[in-house]
Amino acid sequence: MKRVLLTAGVVILLGCASQQVQLSPEKQEKIKEIGEASSMKLLKTLKGELMAAMQKDGPVGAVEVCSNKAMALTKQIEIETSNQIKRTTFKYRNPNNAPDKYEAEALTYFEEALKKEGKLPPYYIQTVKENGKITYRYYKPLKVEGICLTCHGDKNLMDKQLVEKIDKLYPQDKAYGYKEGDFRGVVRVSIDGEKLR
Repeated sequence: MKRVLLTAGVVILLGCASQQVQLSPEKQEKIKEIGEASSMKLLKTLKGELMAAMQKDGPVGAVEVCSNKAMALTKQIEIETSNQIKRTTFKYRNPNNAPDKYEAEALTYFEEALKKEGKLPPYYIQTVKENGKITYRYYKPLKVEGICLTCHGDKNLMDKQLVEKIDKLYPQDKAYGYKEGDFRGVVRVSIDGEKLR
């Protein structure tokens, strides 16, 4: 299995460090355009549902949306965009959002860049080749917004009923303890290589 990583326009073929491969600027731009559009469509859809639930039923209602609707909404956006989409992080709430090895690599890239540069890069691209098939993975980093702290902040400061609900739905929850502006995770958009031929 070979993996190709794109960092600042340079693609490095892992597993064969002496070789380098360059994606054309046109292909990079197309991956970025598709990935950004798909990830933003998902984020806007989820945020709209969460805000509506918060206004109607408060934070407990928002947790219900995350628990019962987020995966279905993601599938809906996948159908609309014809791309596979996933939200992932090392500190996941839903075990279905745990990162695979490629996603873990991307998350580490963002964490290291943040430590080194003091800011998150706008995106990250991987070219994954498995079983003779090429897939481009676009990653959009997510930061914690103030509203996110309602359900992802310090558990000691969160509403008791809300904490009980989260603990019941997600007994292995890791997605708390954040502060506003923290790196939260990524939206990963997988684009079939055949689309970009």
